[in-house]
Amino acid sequence: MKKILTLVFITFIALTSMSLSHANDPEPDCNILHKGTFIYADEQGQEVKVIIDGNKHTEYHKGGKYYIKSQLRWDNDCQYTAKIVKVTLPGFPYKKGTIMRVMIDNVDGNAIFCTGIINAESFTSKLIKTEKQP
Repeated sequence: MKKILTLVFITFIALTSMSLSHANDPEPDCNILHKGTFIYADEQGQEVKVIIDGNKHTEYHKGGKYYIKSQLRWDNDCQYTAKIVKVTLPGFPYKKGTIMRVMIDNVDGNAIFCTGIINAESFTSKLIKTEKQP
C-alpha cells in the first residue's frame, strides 16, 4: 500500500509540474500579422504575396496577375475570420462569401505558423513577414 501511495504522489507531482511549466509558455506575439507584407509558397511552390492592413487581406498570385481579396474580423490578437469578397484566381476552389477561420499557432522571428479551417477542412501554413505596410 505504501508503494502505491508513493507512486500516486510522484505521478501527481510530475503532472502538476508539467502543467505549470506549460501554463508559463508565452503566447505568440500575433500583432506581427495585423499589418504588413508577407509571402508563402502555394501548392506548386510559387511565391504568393499577401498584404494585410487591419481588416483587409489581399493575396497576389502568379506575380500579381490574379488575386484573392478577403475581409478580416479579428476575434482576438491571434485568431481571425476571413470572408472572401473577390477572387480572380482561375480554378480556386472557394468562391465569394466563403468563410475561413485562422488561428496563429506560433511566431518565430518573421515566420508565422497558422492553422486554417474552411468547411471543416483543416490545413497549416507558414507566412514570412517581408516588410511593413506604410
